[in-house]
Amino acid sequence: MHPSKKFLISLVTAAIVVTLPVSSLAAVTDQYKLSQGTEYQKRSDTVSGRPVQVNIVTSDLSDPFTKVDVGFPNPLTTLQRPTVQANNLTGPGQQVTGVINGSFFGQDRLPMYLISYRNRLMNAGIIASGRDQYVNEPWAFGVTENGLPKIDTYALDLSFIHNGVKKSITSSNKQRSDNSLILFTSDYPKSTTETNQFGYEVVLRAIDGNAALDFGRTIQAEVIGIRPHGDTSVSQIPKDGFVLSAHGTAMDNIKNLQIGEQLTVGATIDQKWMNSSFMLTSGPLLVSNGQIDLNIDPKSSRATERAPRTAIAIDATGKKVWMVTVDGRQPGISEGMTLMEFSSYLKSLGASYALNLDGGGSTALGIREPGSFNVSLKNRPSDGSERGVSTVLYSMSTAPAGTPTTIAATMNREGVFLVGAKGSVSTGNLMDNYYNPVAIDQSRYTLSSPQQLATVSGMTFTASKAGKGTLDVKYDAAVKSFPFEVVATPTTLRPSQSEMTVRINEKQTISVKAYDASNREIHFDPTQVAWSVTGGVGTITSAGVFTASAQEGKGSIVGTLGGKTVSIPVSVSGSTLKLSSLDHPAEWTASAVRGSATLSGLTAKEVPFEGANALKVTYDFTGQTGTSAAYVSPKTAMKLDGIPLALSARVYGDASQSWVRGKLKDATGKEVLVNFTEEKGLKWSGWNRVTASLPAGLQAPLQLQELYFAQPEGSTKTKGSIYFDDLKAIYKADYQEASFKDTGLTYRAEKEVAALVTAGVIGGYPDGTFGPYQDMTRLQAAILLSRAMNLTYGGSDPGFSDMPKGTRFFEEVAAVAAAGVINGKEGGAKFDPNGKLTRAEMAAILQRGFNLPMTTKNHFTDIGGSFAKAHINALAESKITTGIGDGKFGPQQHITRGDFSVFLYRTLNR
Repeated sequence: MHPSKKFLISLVTAAIVVTLPVSSLAAVTDQYKLSQGTEYQKRSDTVSGRPVQVNIVTSDLSDPFTKVDVGFPNPLTTLQRPTVQANNLTGPGQQVTGVINGSFFGQDRLPMYLISYRNRLMNAGIIASGRDQYVNEPWAFGVTENGLPKIDTYALDLSFIHNGVKKSITSSNKQRSDNSLILFTSDYPKSTTETNQFGYEVVLRAIDGNAALDFGRTIQAEVIGIRPHGDTSVSQIPKDGFVLSAHGTAMDNIKNLQIGEQLTVGATIDQKWMNSSFMLTSGPLLVSNGQIDLNIDPKSSRATERAPRTAIAIDATGKKVWMVTVDGRQPGISEGMTLMEFSSYLKSLGASYALNLDGGGSTALGIREPGSFNVSLKNRPSDGSERGVSTVLYSMSTAPAGTPTTIAATMNREGVFLVGAKGSVSTGNLMDNYYNPVAIDQSRYTLSSPQQLATVSGMTFTASKAGKGTLDVKYDAAVKSFPFEVVATPTTLRPSQSEMTVRINEKQTISVKAYDASNREIHFDPTQVAWSVTGGVGTITSAGVFTASAQEGKGSIVGTLGGKTVSIPVSVSGSTLKLSSLDHPAEWTASAVRGSATLSGLTAKEVPFEGANALKVTYDFTGQTGTSAAYVSPKTAMKLDGIPLALSARVYGDASQSWVRGKLKDATGKEVLVNFTEEKGLKWSGWNRVTASLPAGLQAPLQLQELYFAQPEGSTKTKGSIYFDDLKAIYKADYQEASFKDTGLTYRAEKEVAALVTAGVIGGYPDGTFGPYQDMTRLQAAILLSRAMNLTYGGSDPGFSDMPKGTRFFEEVAAVAAAGVINGKEGGAKFDPNGKLTRAEMAAILQRGFNLPMTTKNHFTDIGGSFAKAHINALAESKITTGIGDGKFGPQQHITRGDFSVFLYRTLNR
């Protein structure tokens, strides 16, 4: 904080005495000694309904090895973090145990108020005017000549005498203000006064060479230089002298001095502060004589602001000093206090006197943690980090090095051990009988089991015999003992799962916990458990990793530890797991980016692939740029057993060339995307089965977060509806399902039908059937060939009377006719769309459509009179057909949807 710098003509004003209900004392959340005479305490409290975190260092100055002191910068403009200053002050025989930020500093980084050190004035400072200012009265904290702390007023007299006339000096080592007289000493951080030409300066040298401003000492000085008003040069500050720098009316006090003349300079302080160890001015006063005594306007913004606070306080005995910080500006954690709340809080702690110090972002408290050699930050500054400050107050232990007494050590696990179990002890810091940290020689640490309950090697041990006793860590004469108990056999074993249902090839890690007769957990090493599997349901490693077999079955996992056995029933089942029938759209939500999406069930005319319903996503991506996507997400987490190899679903497509995907999250929070299709892969219309492989390295359990389909940037944006049904997890690599309800895995054309469906060449019926044995019509053949050959309507009307323009699928028929793939009948007058396609016609259109090479070789005995003899032989020569047996092709037989799919697939993949 940087209060405004104003001067006070009268230093004596009346203090405002107010009362405030005392906050209930804080809950102490941490407390321990830092040295023989210093203690740290952390408190959590609620003040005016707001949380606050308070840190306190208490120093008892009646302890011969405990003192409180001030730290200040050299040069005076230096700002350093309190913990850095504390560690710089630490050395042999003087260990800083606690530190807080001190008083205020200005924007020029100079201390704003009085600092004295060992009865010497280091900085005169100012006293501000105005009751809204922090320091509007001369109050200081210090340690007096008798070694006791004090918070009291003071009267500083800084002046010079020339020819018997005394002149007051306004302050020291700061830039002039209107009508002021400033004394620059060699403590000023610059070698010159850095003043402008609108003043008057006199350069002085101490005649005895000693220019130290000790209180009560008179310094005889000689004028050695003068810088008159208007002179643009700067005055050098002598190492053994001063510069008097005046402005305005104050120039009258020095302008008659001449080079060679002598005068005396001196600083005096009240008798109560004479020969004090130090003084540090700050404000406002918070508590005096055990009562709230706030000497700032309690309604001013500085007083009412809820902010981080720092204070120094003394108890009623006059021997204990409290360094107190309150964290602030951290909503819900610590919101700070007003000055009135702070005064009340300090009174409730028992403060007899308390003085406010710099706060806000400067508030900081550090301590030397037990056993540590360095001071570290303990509070939480509002800026998020410790700020550099000008002055600090610190507690210090001057105790000599003692004998090692206190060992900081921990067992890696404490409690009851099973014979054969291993453990270790870790050592930390070490303190002597004065709480000083001790430099550690690790070779001097020993570990032992006085009752011979364990064998020891270094700082590790193995439980070897049942019984009760201790494990002792020693460093010279210092000892830390841990209670130690060993049992030979557990009373109870409890497995991590009482029974298991797992999927084929699934892996799971099994563990057990052991308990004694008093139900206390027993420590043991996992390698002490002997695992086995019965019933051929899988295998298990010594670490308890169970892998289910590739076959369904029932059995058990058996674990034996210390003569005690536990059995876990195991059931291995299922190469798939139904995740959802997707019968209930209300259990899902829909959303979209760069488009719209709504979720519903099917209408009465729309048929799910299985069950009673399906998820119907109606979307509109038209007119959008960038990637558009529609998402469906389960409202309740959908967890998967184990780690499946893939997911499968039935998707009713709309040939929109969307990209169908899913998103999963594993136990570590890792999210992965899986692909049910490739990009632009939804080419089919009607139902189709899709699968998405899962990547390796996922950690169970998995959770399905969403299914979605996307149309990436650059693709044609569409609108329509897509259904999802029959969502499964697949656990077996060779698991298969039929593409349609009426095909089956044994159907000879299953592979070819599935491939053509996925490619969008052929589709099934809305009820999930394919009709593999239905005769193929000429219209159906035209549609399939237009898709397989990527034919598009060029605008020409082939003139078929039974397929006029505007008829459904007219464009597909016109496209294949224009390509010369399928000819009309009755001289080209009709197309005969519902006519059954013969095997001969099939051969002709495939040969024409895909330009299969002709041959003179005859492959069949029954095609001699067929118009398509050459086309049939071309198919046979390209190994697309082998006929119907006995050397025959059956040219006049009708061809089924399934057979046509086989011939078309072979043609496309020849």
